[in-house]
Amino acid sequence: MLDDGPALAIVGISAFDERIYREVLACPGITVQELVMRSGESSGRIQTSLTRLRAKGLVSRLWGRSPRWTATNPGTAIRSLVRGMQSNLDRLTDTADQLEETFRTAGQDLEEGGQFEFLAGPEDQARSYVRLQQEAKEEVLTFDRPPYVLDYHNPVQTGLLRKGVRYRTIYVPEAFDHAGALDEVGSLVKAGEEARVLPELPFKMALVDRRQAVVPLHMDLPLTRGVLIRGTTMVVALVELFERLWQEALPIYPQPASRDGAPEPAGEPVRSDEQGWAELDPDDRRLLALLSAGLKDDAIARQLGTSPRSLRRRLRHLLDELNAETRFQAGAQASRRGLV
Repeated sequence: MLDDGPALAIVGISAFDERIYREVLACPGITVQELVMRSGESSGRIQTSLTRLRAKGLVSRLWGRSPRWTATNPGTAIRSLVRGMQSNLDRLTDTADQLEETFRTAGQDLEEGGQFEFLAGPEDQARSYVRLQQEAKEEVLTFDRPPYVLDYHNPVQTGLLRKGVRYRTIYVPEAFDHAGALDEVGSLVKAGEEARVLPELPFKMALVDRRQAVVPLHMDLPLTRGVLIRGTTMVVALVELFERLWQEALPIYPQPASRDGAPEPAGEPVRSDEQGWAELDPDDRRLLALLSAGLKDDAIARQLGTSPRSLRRRLRHLLDELNAETRFQAGAQASRRGLV
């Protein structure tokens, strides 16, 4: 068996996933059962690893009666991961410059005292998340991404929306992996939430009234440690980060009116040659909303309750109509045209 050293850890590949990748690289066309025999691991764990490797562009599945796996060109795949990592690092560096400027100009809030409360365990973090929302008077800003310390339902959000608390949430596509997730977000949007999506978020957080924040100290399950932050420039910096990413994110649904009653800007108006799209049936609009959220095919099929094969036919039609090369590009165009 080949060495499973963590050489690819720098591009986000775990030691176990690298071990499976090296096996596939050495044996093109290998099956899951053959990987089970070679590695001694369970088929479920190997299948999950292959799914992660496929998402990274390192392996591909060969279709047939007995599905087999093969590695893509390592040089091309790994260089692509490095370019993506470099892009993220460049964005992080830009953010660091902005946050440093905020740190230098804002100063410490001496009246608040700058408090940090460390939270031990997922239950403590969940209780603090709910309690913090209950203290909200104006707004709640949220990064929503797995893993979760609550179930998918936020027990207090709808009630606070009715009371006039503004919610703005940035989701990642993985937040919609479970069946019915888009319907749940749709209900929140109807209640007043402003929802957008980005392909990635650096961490989870909830910010209340620009004065308090709950943030986990790591993103590995179980979420054993978190921190509640009050009245420091750290909160100011987190607000700045949220606003920066909010501008980059795409709306998931048509957004609710602003507080003065005027609609929020929704991008470019629909041109005359796009008027036919106004007659889209609800299923196609729902599919476009899922595309704008950046979901993968399997996740979209779960949300729509259809087969992957039928989904691919519908996607091909929508991509052609929108003159889009990729699914995320089609979702972005649909959002700009006001189709979702």
